[in-house]
Amino acid sequence: MNDIEKKIIDIGHEIFKGYGVDDATAQILSILNFESNEISMEELAERTGYSLASISLKIKNIEIFWSIKRIHKSGSRKTYLYMEKNLLDAFAIQIRNGFETELNIAKMKITPLIEEYKSEVTTQEQKTKLHTYENYLSEINKFEELIQQIYDQINRLKKNQV
Repeated sequence: MNDIEKKIIDIGHEIFKGYGVDDATAQILSILNFESNEISMEELAERTGYSLASISLKIKNIEIFWSIKRIHKSGSRKTYLYMEKNLLDAFAIQIRNGFETELNIAKMKITPLIEEYKSEVTTQEQKTKLHTYENYLSEINKFEELIQQIYDQINRLKKNQV
């Protein structure tokens, strides 16, 4: 790896730290993000200085949200990793895997509980809690609208890509 490649990886590390991940995860994400091809977990461990077990655990925790694919090549016992490079698709996947999960759980499970709770509210404290719950659900509905607008914008941008 030459000096410019190392600097780009370091900048990526700084960028991923901004997402609130730990140093090791930020380093892994940066390497995967700027690798043109898949990379073996062993090579990733070697480049980061972390153990293979640590790399495996970190990948398990981030692979869905960050759209990391595990690849198994015939004739090899190694596991290779590849991270989605198209930022528009990666962003849409992050929204779907992160925020949509919260939205779906909240709407499906909290909504009926709020309705049930309404019939039990008698004290001012319970009314305050009910208001908090209803406000959360209202925000969830607004957030759902925002996500749909983001998806629409992503699709428009993808159509205009060369």
